Amino acid sequence: MVNKVKFERETVVRLASQLFWEKGFHATSTRDLQEAVNMRPGSIYSAFGSKEGLYIESLKDYTEQMESQIKECLSTSDSILGGLRAFVEDVVTKKESTPSAICMLVKANCEFADKDSSLYQLSLNLADKFENYLSVLFEQAIEKNELSNNISAQEYARFFEVQFTGLRGYFNRPGVESLAQPMINQMFKIIKSL
Repeated sequence: MVNKVKFERETVVRLASQLFWEKGFHATSTRDLQEAVNMRPGSIYSAFGSKEGLYIESLKDYTEQMESQIKECLSTSDSILGGLRAFVEDVVTKKESTPSAICMLVKANCEFADKDSSLYQLSLNLADKFENYLSVLFEQAIEKNELSNNISAQEYARFFEVQFTGLRGYFNRPGVESLAQPMINQMFKIIKSL
C-alpha cells in the first residue's frame, strides 16, 4: 500500500510539473491543477500543503529528471562530451514531447525574480545544483583528456548552460529545424577550443 501511495504521489508531481512548466506558477490555477492531476483541491492541499508545495516538488522533480536524462545519455556514449551532446540533441530536436521549449528552471527564475523570494531562491538553488552536477561531468572530461584544463570545469559548465539555454530558445522558432545539427556542432567545437 505504501508503494502505491508513493507511485501516485510521483505521478501527481510529474503531471503537475508538466502543467507548471507549460503555464508557469502564477498562470496555473488550482482548477488547472485539479484537472491535470485528477485530484480535488482539498486532496492537493492535504498531500502537498499548498499549490506552492506542489510546485516546489515539481521543480525539484524537473531538475532530477534533467540529471536522469543526462545520465541515460552518458550511459550509451563512450565519452562525457558524447553523452552531453546526445542530451543536447535530444532536448533541442525532440522538443515536441515537452510542454515548453524553455527550461523550467530558467522560466521559474524569470517568473519569480520580483514576485516571490522563496520560490526565486529555490530556482537559484536548483540551478546551482544543476551547474555543480555539470561541473563534475566537465571535471571528468578534463581528467579523461576530452577537454583542456585551460579553464575550470565550472567555467565549462557555465558556457554549456548558456549555449544550451540559447539553443533551446532559438529552436522554439518555426522553420529553423535544419539548423539544429550545424549549431550543435558549433557549440561543441567551441567547447573543445576553450
